[in-house]
Amino acid sequence: MDVDTGLGIVGNFGWLQAIVFLANGLAFSISAMQLTSMPFTIDQSIDFYCNPPPGFTANQTTPLIYKDGGYVRDGCNVYGVSNGTLTDDIMKCQNGWKYMAEHGETSSVTDLNLVCDSSVLASLLMSLQFVGVALGSVVMGQAGDTFGRRLVAMVSTAFIALFGTVISFTWNVYLMAVLRFCLGFVLPGCLIGCYVRMIEMFTTEKRLLGHVLAQNFWAVGILLIAMFAFLIPNWRHLQLIISLGILPFGPLLWYSYESLRWLVQKDRLQEAGAILERIAKSKNIHYPPGFQLTRKPQKNINHDSESNLSDSGEEVEAMAKSLDEKRAPFKKYNVLDLFRTRVLMKNTLIIFLCWFVMDAVYYALLFYSTLLAGNKYLNFFLMALAETPVYFIDFFIVRRFGRKRPLVFFFFASGVACFLVAFLPFETASGTNLTTLIVASAMVGKFYSSATFELTILVGAEVFPTVLRYIGTGSAATIGRVGAIVAPFVVYLKEVVYFLPMTILGASTLVVCVCVTMLPETKGKPLPETYEDSSKEPRV
Repeated sequence: MDVDTGLGIVGNFGWLQAIVFLANGLAFSISAMQLTSMPFTIDQSIDFYCNPPPGFTANQTTPLIYKDGGYVRDGCNVYGVSNGTLTDDIMKCQNGWKYMAEHGETSSVTDLNLVCDSSVLASLLMSLQFVGVALGSVVMGQAGDTFGRRLVAMVSTAFIALFGTVISFTWNVYLMAVLRFCLGFVLPGCLIGCYVRMIEMFTTEKRLLGHVLAQNFWAVGILLIAMFAFLIPNWRHLQLIISLGILPFGPLLWYSYESLRWLVQKDRLQEAGAILERIAKSKNIHYPPGFQLTRKPQKNINHDSESNLSDSGEEVEAMAKSLDEKRAPFKKYNVLDLFRTRVLMKNTLIIFLCWFVMDAVYYALLFYSTLLAGNKYLNFFLMALAETPVYFIDFFIVRRFGRKRPLVFFFFASGVACFLVAFLPFETASGTNLTTLIVASAMVGKFYSSATFELTILVGAEVFPTVLRYIGTGSAATIGRVGAIVAPFVVYLKEVVYFLPMTILGASTLVVCVCVTMLPETKGKPLPETYEDSSKEPRV
């Protein structure tokens, strides 16, 4: 009896399964907050100007520069002073900066003066955290497939709390950079581990529902950040709260049961069977005592020998019994196995490209939200709100149209929205302000980029086999984080040419649209368990 059959007997959800799912979901949500809080903890939207020399005011010493269609204060330069008299000479700030925080907020930028010549360090702090996430996705992915989802997720929560807490007390930019990298490195252990664990709790028929429920915890995390950032303007307090908030979930993750699919693939069949019996007992369901879970054997495909097989039921049954009794020793897989067959390599490369572009677009829009005109907290909240219905809407769209066609459309629509944000003027020739339309276009882009985000994760989980699912998802997330690494610098290009960031992102989505058409449709298909399952061309 395989895992799907066993889960079918005990059912998807009882109180025990709900507790396990909720513990993983909340840990996933709080971990996500470490990424989505960066627009506030490393907030680059706060206006500033140079402190004037003694005896002068900022209005007297601050030059005006033309930017984004109007004249604004030059925050990096002042008029020089000679013998107590202002001159026309322009010089860099000599007395530090004054920050005009509209809501009394602080950030790493204001505390460490990451402005002007040091402004690139703010983008670097964001990128370094994503560099850590990228490397951690590979390492934690391999660890999760080797040591189990539960152990890796539980250990990761402790280190997330540790590094996040130390960051909130750090006043040195270089130490903070190291800590941001370390925090990013351990985040995938919880993010990927908890997500994969939640998905693997469901049978093939209910897998999409499990994915939708799991992804809603990400949306919860973003909405919580929008609320916390408004209520807690001091970024150090905000960082400390979200870091310590994950600590209680470490013990909960440890005392919940391990992934059944992972246990079966590791040949720990008795442990998996005991978990199913425990679930059945918690729901007062009779679990057949003679039933035992089995793992699909890793077969060596020999087409010549297969052509000589008889179709008789007796011979098929005899072969299955022989394979079960002489099961090959368990093979350890690594990331290179994703590229050993033509079919799996093609699917892997397309999934990697999807991850790269969707992460770049998603996080660029996230960081861009606080730079848009208007109230940054409202803009961020609206962006988060735009993401909330995605997972429920996707649930019905994906059930009706499958995975591939919606994914193509979602990438295309997010690209169109990026082009609108890029080329819509701040106001028309007649003086009509288009800020609201730009924000609305950004919200549409965020909606569809979120749709691509959650659907790409689902397709990847359905394309990779169980023996490589954690490694495959982790590796894809690594490539995706490369997109997230470059996102802050793409947004930074706005200072050079205002339409360049969104033009680059919009063009990238069109390339992905073409590539996604070559992926297999996974709707209603069983999760591939063995390496051979994922190495076959799908039948039309």
